Amino acid sequence: MELIAHRAANRPCDVPAGLAAADALELDVHLRHGRLEVRHAKLLWPTSVLWERWYLVRDERAEPLPPILDAAGPDVHLWFDLKGFTPRLTGAVLAASAGRQASTVSCRSWWLLRPARRREGVRTVRSIGARWQLWWATQRRSPTVDGHGIADRFATPATVAALRRRNPFVAVWGVVDAERLRSLDAMGVSAVIADDLSMLTCAREARARTLSVSEPRVRPDDHDR
Repeated sequence: MELIAHRAANRPCDVPAGLAAADALELDVHLRHGRLEVRHAKLLWPTSVLWERWYLVRDERAEPLPPILDAAGPDVHLWFDLKGFTPRLTGAVLAASAGRQASTVSCRSWWLLRPARRREGVRTVRSIGARWQLWWATQRRSPTVDGHGIADRFATPATVAALRRRNPFVAVWGVVDAERLRSLDAMGVSAVIADDLSMLTCAREARARTLSVSEPRVRPDDHDR
């Protein structure tokens, strides 16, 4: 199971800590005045005030995308979560991240994924954050995407199995508990997205121990037989 650090690439200074804990780093990308900026908070239009859910945000500012790409380097798997409604955002992100070894593009506005489909090295993920989206993804014929990402509250064994019949790759975001992470792994979830870097570090270490135990041991003289 892949371990994704949520918002771990929203600032250049956060990249090293995220890399130490996870397999990939998630960042939230907006297009504003023709420029790509990275922030999790929403903009209170037409002002520059940022807000989250029901409160104003004072300790976050928008970061330009290029310095974050430079901090991560071309070999780090970045998960671009697109925030917006215009396909120009997708095209701008693909152009800015061209040459990366691998990346993921996700969005709740599913039409934004069209420019990224079948791009070499780019994985497209339809984000599901509402019940109507969950119904649509499990009941209607899906376009050519590489997988689905769902909120943790929707992640039941039946839902995960239904989505995997459509696309084998299923990611779950909003995971906050280590026990829950293990239960999702048992369901066959492909990736989890979480804020808690210490939890991701523990999961990564546990995965490494499991892989080490499962590897066949070869005695030095076995190659001579």
